[in-house]
Amino acid sequence: MDCLSRAQDEFQRRRPPARSQFGAVLRPDRRPMVTFALIGLCVLLFALQLLSGTLTGANPDPVTGALWYAPVQTSAWFFEPWRMLTSALVHSPTNAMHLLFNMFALWFIGRAIEPALGVLRYIALLTLSALGGSVAVLFLTPVWTPTLGASGAVFGLFGALFILMRATGSQTGGILTLIGINVVISFVIPGISWQGHFGGLVVGTLCALVISKTPTRTSGDRGQEARRAARWQSIGLLGIAGVLVLLTGLGMNLVNPYS
Repeated sequence: MDCLSRAQDEFQRRRPPARSQFGAVLRPDRRPMVTFALIGLCVLLFALQLLSGTLTGANPDPVTGALWYAPVQTSAWFFEPWRMLTSALVHSPTNAMHLLFNMFALWFIGRAIEPALGVLRYIALLTLSALGGSVAVLFLTPVWTPTLGASGAVFGLFGALFILMRATGSQTGGILTLIGINVVISFVIPGISWQGHFGGLVVGTLCALVISKTPTRTSGDRGQEARRAARWQSIGLLGIAGVLVLLTGLGMNLVNPYS
């Protein structure tokens, strides 16, 4: 019996883990820790925005001013390209609903997408969606107009969820309605960066297409198939990142602070 037990343990250890359709290792006890961590970071930064504003009386407060993004900040005059990502972590300190909506959407959709994609794919999706939103801001927003908020990343999740649901054969009417409502809100309510929403939505959709449409070849070795799919997904996501970097370089040369 002892030998049989050891043999069963060895078999289970060597057996390839069950994976989702998109390559993530399936673990029933896995929590969406990236989603929770991002929500916690945004809430912490919001508290720091309020505190620094109260202590200094500055407008904008030091935290917001250090992290938001305007196109002029990716130019030869102010070369601070990291703001294209840090701006997704801060929200309007005068509008708590801005933070609450984005965090609710991130929690609602992220906890479904993160386990299906796995940590690395999910981080790539969020990062590229946020960057895509900032690239759209770079081209479509007046150069001195600052933008901030996780909306680009959230709209990327909207687009990704639609593609992933289509890939699994799920009904997509609900998510299409949600996207449509938020697109209308982006144009109807003043002060909302429709440019960031648009860029995030497009890039998130493209990332999900790369992840879900990976070429497959049945070999009988599930581990080998998973590694091959991961390589194709990595190549596709790196390609999207490369295009965004190239577009950023092109946009930087078009920024005119005197316009």
